[in-house]
Amino acid sequence: MAEREVVRAKTGYGGDWTPAHMDAVLRTGTARRGLWLDTSAQSPAETVDAIVAGMGEALVT
Repeated sequence: MAEREVVRAKTGYGGDWTPAHMDAVLRTGTARRGLWLDTSAQSPAETVDAIVAGMGEALVT
């Protein structure tokens, strides 16, 4: 997210909100429900494989 933000013509964050801050808030302030994946280094096929492999964890009841 930080790398992408550097090369963008516009910014999606204002004031004290930086990509690092948003990442920290999401990681510490969001309930861990469902399947959480970091797909930044995965191909689309690898992402699909990870989703299929984590289907049990992905179900929220």
